[in-house]
Amino acid sequence: MTSKVRSVSSLYGGFWNFDVQDFCYMTNRYFPPKGFLEALGANLPRLVGSYPSTNKHLSGLVADPLGLTSAQVVVGNGASECLSAVTNLRVEHMAIPIPAFDEYRNRAATQGKRVSPYVMAPDFDLDVDGFIKHVEDCGANSVVIVRPNNPAGTLVTRDETIQMFKAFVGLDLVIVDESFLYFAGVDYQTMSVMDQIHAFPNLMVVNSMSKAFGVPGLRLGYAVSGDAAFVERLRAELPIWSINSMAQFFLESLDEYGDGFTDACVQVTEATQALYQGLQTVPFIEPLPTRGNYILCRTTTELTGAEVSARLFDEYKVLINDCSGKQGLDSRYFRIAAKTAEENDALVRILLAMANGTPAGDEAGQSVRA
Repeated sequence: MTSKVRSVSSLYGGFWNFDVQDFCYMTNRYFPPKGFLEALGANLPRLVGSYPSTNKHLSGLVADPLGLTSAQVVVGNGASECLSAVTNLRVEHMAIPIPAFDEYRNRAATQGKRVSPYVMAPDFDLDVDGFIKHVEDCGANSVVIVRPNNPAGTLVTRDETIQMFKAFVGLDLVIVDESFLYFAGVDYQTMSVMDQIHAFPNLMVVNSMSKAFGVPGLRLGYAVSGDAAFVERLRAELPIWSINSMAQFFLESLDEYGDGFTDACVQVTEATQALYQGLQTVPFIEPLPTRGNYILCRTTTELTGAEVSARLFDEYKVLINDCSGKQGLDSRYFRIAAKTAEENDALVRILLAMANGTPAGDEAGQSVRA
């Protein structure tokens, strides 16, 4: 029987319709708190019947806790909306280390822009000097640096990132994606390069609140730049009401839950590292160390990433990310997003059951769906 995993994965969401456990998309499963969800539910009729505010006002809600102003921030319907507008405005020829988040390359290609990928070493650590030379040689006018890397989980240091800023000062655009930096195991402010936006006017820092704050259904992301004129131009590219009222309510409520968010990020980091340890006990898997809330794995047997993905879906109703078709990776690779500690433990038991030939429907298979 042909697996349905490919068709379900191609929907890029809405997985609740298929009674599956989503270990594909990387979101914070310890946030938002129950109190926010209850408040959202109580206000839902009013919010559904109301228009949201303008982008500039909403951008100010995002900017304030970052110590910035709305003149430096554009909020989007997910980071992907910001990326599409930025690429359209400033990218002509993009250089990007691979493997990487496919939306960067896909969006540039859709808009008719040129992309020059830089293949990283087998350990997926970025050779900074090699990438700088690649950008010089290919003549790109823009670069993308994702830290931590998605899907590999490796992290180029802050000092190395600033070294690249200095080398790329003549480019039109340097995008740094920090969507998973909250889970790197170090204080976000310590690791972030957002404080460099005025030193390097071509720098734009992108972040996905959907992932970091666990609200992918609300679709929130933002872009930050020290170039106020470009920020306004970017804002003008977006629809007047791209952010809905539920998302605005979330932004207005964030002040109440600041400490809870910090604690949640710690829990995510701990759960991810425990999952990494658990995956090391599965005979046919080699998990790679990670600084994100996800783990890139490769098989150590004749199994492919696509086959692991299909078996998990068909036999246990678990969805992971088959990375075998991703540029820069071979057929062995797949990515697992960390969920809660309990759900992660259940997934490890499922993988061990697969390794031992235990049929679907056993206790391990039921526990992840409980």
